[in-house]
Amino acid sequence: MMAVPAVLALAILFAPGSGKGQTPKEVPIELIVVSSPDKARDVLAKLRAGADFAELATQNSTDPTASDGGYLGKLDPESLRLELRNALRGLQPGEFSEIFRIPAGYAIVKIVKGQQTAPASEPLDPTRALAVDSQVSARQTHDFSGYTEFLTSVVRTLKGPHIGLDIAQVCDARQQAPVKAIATLEAKLASKDAPTDPSEAGYIYYTLGALEASRGNIDKAIEHWQVTYRLGQGAGPGIAQGLEETLGVAYLHRTQRADGAIRGTIDEGWLVPSHPGAMNRRTEDAEKAIEWLTKALRREPSNTEIQWLLNLAYMTAGTWPAAVPAEFLIPPSVFRSEEDLGRFRDVAPSAGLALVGTAGGVIVDDMDNDGLLDVIVSEVDDCAGTHFFHNNGDGTFSERTAQAGLLDEKGGQNLIQADYNNDGCVDFLIMRGGWEFPRRRSLLRNNCDGTFTDVTAQAGLLEPLRSSQTAVWTDIDNDGNLDLFVGNENAPAQLFLNKGDGTFVDIAKEAGLDRIAYTKSVVAADYDNDGYPDLYVSNYNGEGFLYHNNGDRTFTEVSKKAGIQSSRFSFGAAFLDYDNDGWPDLLINCYYPSVEEVARNYVGLPRKGDTMKLYRNMHDGTFRDVTAEVGLDRIFMPMGYNFGDIDNDGFLDIYLGMGNPSFASVMPNVLLHNKEGRRFVDISASSGTGAIAKGHGVAFADFRNNGNEDILADMGGPDVGDKFPMHLFLNPGGHGNNWITLKLVGVKSNRSAIGARITVTVNDPDRGRRQICRTVGSGGSFGASPLEQHIGIGRSPRIENIEVWWPASKTRQNFRNVTPNQFLEIREFAQSASTLKRRTFELGAAPRTFQAAAR
Repeated sequence: MMAVPAVLALAILFAPGSGKGQTPKEVPIELIVVSSPDKARDVLAKLRAGADFAELATQNSTDPTASDGGYLGKLDPESLRLELRNALRGLQPGEFSEIFRIPAGYAIVKIVKGQQTAPASEPLDPTRALAVDSQVSARQTHDFSGYTEFLTSVVRTLKGPHIGLDIAQVCDARQQAPVKAIATLEAKLASKDAPTDPSEAGYIYYTLGALEASRGNIDKAIEHWQVTYRLGQGAGPGIAQGLEETLGVAYLHRTQRADGAIRGTIDEGWLVPSHPGAMNRRTEDAEKAIEWLTKALRREPSNTEIQWLLNLAYMTAGTWPAAVPAEFLIPPSVFRSEEDLGRFRDVAPSAGLALVGTAGGVIVDDMDNDGLLDVIVSEVDDCAGTHFFHNNGDGTFSERTAQAGLLDEKGGQNLIQADYNNDGCVDFLIMRGGWEFPRRRSLLRNNCDGTFTDVTAQAGLLEPLRSSQTAVWTDIDNDGNLDLFVGNENAPAQLFLNKGDGTFVDIAKEAGLDRIAYTKSVVAADYDNDGYPDLYVSNYNGEGFLYHNNGDRTFTEVSKKAGIQSSRFSFGAAFLDYDNDGWPDLLINCYYPSVEEVARNYVGLPRKGDTMKLYRNMHDGTFRDVTAEVGLDRIFMPMGYNFGDIDNDGFLDIYLGMGNPSFASVMPNVLLHNKEGRRFVDISASSGTGAIAKGHGVAFADFRNNGNEDILADMGGPDVGDKFPMHLFLNPGGHGNNWITLKLVGVKSNRSAIGARITVTVNDPDRGRRQICRTVGSGGSFGASPLEQHIGIGRSPRIENIEVWWPASKTRQNFRNVTPNQFLEIREFAQSASTLKRRTFELGAAPRTFQAAAR
């Protein structure tokens, strides 16, 4: 029990016969993994009709073991993922499981009866069975949120191959399925056939608690888990210890609700490290969390995850670090920032952005061409809307979702914007279904009058349905029309060629891009500067793909040739020129599902998992791994991230939105300051940006038009029981550096100027003559910054030259001796730049006019 984290042991603990002296042993196992619940149901029906498991695996499974009839080997169940262990519970030789969800798809598992001839690859090779490997060298965080149980109940409810077309029907399933599952379990407990064995009854109560937690009923969840704990105590010595962390996490989660986080009132009490006295807290729940987590940690003192959570509980109670037992203390020194660029302040509620919601995407851009940055936010919850916040120009925002015609646009994990039809107004795309099951996407055309129209079907983007959370706008053939590359989960990628008439056609197969993977991020940049945008595809549980654009609407996969070796847990990716040498570098984030591994970063213990990766462009078509030398060889758990320049020194900084669905995944978001392209420094603590709710969409933007980029951070998990307020971290400024903001308008190139390259030459008193390089785009993963480019230039009093290279016309423009600290519009082919008149204001204050002279 000490070898697995608290409650990860629950799958074994409450298996039939557990607690009766049985010892887990190796069993021969076969597996089938498919991409959709409908396909899984079809396979299951054939198995029930008597079909051979191995034959169906060979014909249908997407797992690498398909060539061996799905045979994994003779394995100890404890070495496998939690979901697989749950599925194996109670199976006898010759029996197969129900359908269950794993990151790679929808799975069915079988215990082989009789002697199985092992394939040559036995014992289990991790490269053959990534879908089930539990990475036992690093402790994975258990899903304390109930999201797994919730999603299972929803998938079982849905019927029909086109269910994802009707988001309202999916919403109904999300609301009703867990309620029905709870009623079924409660009826079983109340029936004459109610289980008398503590193990069986305990499992039912635990599941009830998980389902209630996912719905936001944390009080009921705690009640059920306390019953589970008592039943576990009656089942045998040590049986209930795994639930001590469960209850500790539950009380810690309830503390956040009691302190007002769910109501949208957030302050420094919910930053790491916390500041004692920042909140007048109700401490009872925090004290309960401390009690349960202390019990768990005393049983398992080497468990860094529980140690981390215990310290957070003391922070919540306002008694950290003084009251923490010395042997369990994470000292304040581990959070100390190496430098202080000033403290950011969350102003979202006072600015009218007091949105409390589930995880989603964000767009910050000028959606109505009034010179002010608006905000669009989505939520993964299919019952929640897409929120449109109009910038009033006086330091406040007003929600205009209904007026914009977006009331029916429910759900959405991610958003990206672009003027796809070149009419001068910014459109946007909503992506849905990632991690779950296929859903429709939505293309919202901007009508240039403050409203949007869903044109998905007429544009040719509606079907086939896919599970996806990532896409990128790019002009692959430089014809001036933005194309759309979409990464899918367990389905071929799609490349939609823009025909220039408002419609698209999928040419992924002809382009050589239709590979099947569990894709989590797709990004575009011209990494070899040959004039055509290339693509990178980041895949979870598999290698990433670097596609070189051949210039003829086809691509060649060159990742190994280019020296790119992604993490097995790759997630968000971005092309960014971190060192300002004019060549796009590649950042690949690692989504390692382990609070312990993140905590080990802080306390200085050796890591066991993969780190994020930064590859420096070597200007010859290859990249070099510089992760360690720039200080990024750390393990994080970022869902979303983006980059911008917080101090206007000309170098791009990074903000990571941390967490996964588990209520235990409470860790600070991370702000990394770029030290002149040489290394990155964590300034989360000194900047006050280390929020500990779940981070998702991130955008950098100069909301006040005052020359300082602020940070908008969407927060929350996928469950309605894990909603959190959005943050708008206001840049304190005062860095003494100048800036320029450029709005590029394509004429022959696409109107959004996506892919256009900017080189700003300055003579900095501190750094001498240098160049600062940008490529027009909206940034990283799960968040879209404005397409207009904010560029810090350090202390340079003048800009010697601004050069713009346009992808379609392959022309260059040069503008010399430009005054900094102003907004300029540059149109393709124009001989001069135009000064943009922008209002600048403090949030909540009356507006004033700011205008600088153009040269």
